[in-house]
Order: sequence, then C-alpha cells, then structure tokens
Amino acid sequence: MRLEPIHPDHADAVQRLARDPLVTATTTLPEPYPDGGAAWWIADLLPRREAGEEHVFAMRVEDGEIAGVVGVGDVEGPGGSAELGYWVGVPYWGRGYATAACVMTVDFAFGWLSLAEVNAYPLLENGASRRVLEKAGFRLEGIVPNKYPKWSPERRLAHYRITRADWS
Repeated sequence: MRLEPIHPDHADAVQRLARDPLVTATTTLPEPYPDGGAAWWIADLLPRREAGEEHVFAMRVEDGEIAGVVGVGDVEGPGGSAELGYWVGVPYWGRGYATAACVMTVDFAFGWLSLAEVNAYPLLENGASRRVLEKAGFRLEGIVPNKYPKWSPERRLAHYRITRADWS
C-alpha cells in the first residue's frame, strides 16, 4: 500500500466507499453521504493543505484501488500537535490497511511536519478503530466527552495519543 496526497482524481473512489452506511456510522462523515460530497470535500481541503493545516492521503492498495483515506488535521506546526483521522471502505476491512496507513501518517507527522504529538478520538464503542490505534503505537489517554457535532453530547470518545518520544 502507498499513500497519495488526496487529489480530485480520487473523488469517484472516495465517493463510492464513503457512501456506505457502515463507514459513515462510526466516522465524522455525513450520513447519508451526499452525492458529490467527495468532490466538494477534496476541493475544500486543498487550500488547507496549501496552508499546512491539514494533510490527507488516499490509501492506494496493491490492486491499484483506493481503500480509504487517512490524514492529520488541526496541524499546529513544528513542535505542535495534530489530530489523526482515517476510514477504510468496507471491502477493505480486516486487511491491516488502516494500521499501515496510520503508521505511515504518523511517520509523516513526526518526520516531515516535525510535530511533538498526534492525537486521535474514535468513538468509545468503535473497538476496531481503537485496536488500529493501539497497533500503530498510540496509547489511551482517557475517555472524553464528544466534541463532534455529528453525534449527541452523550456519546463518548476515546482519546489516544502518540508522542515523538513514543514514535522514536
């Protein structure tokens, strides 16, 4: 698998995978995923990448297909932190792509962006995502209130973190 900076050419594949209710149920993607949502999201994202605020990648797997998306947002710059986000399309679940993509993105965050830490906030009940983070070297920091407008305030998030020291 390799990561490619997200590009408008990825929109059709992202759209196809992101519209699955099993993907949108546990991610911050809108439910239902709107027609044209991927093209709009990519166009909206590109200026944030240029500003260094967000770096998102398409996961291209060995058969040449796009399996999902991974990236860091809220990038504070060298010595700061960022938030990791990712999702994998249902046909690619259970193959280790999310873990591999998270490891590569953390390498990018510490190696290229010179960040001090990377945080992630999966839903508390999303055991699969929590296992991905643990396999990628993240540590559970605690359970926190939901901060995403998509879900009710009663939902809880698991706060995971990896530091530069953990990574090295």
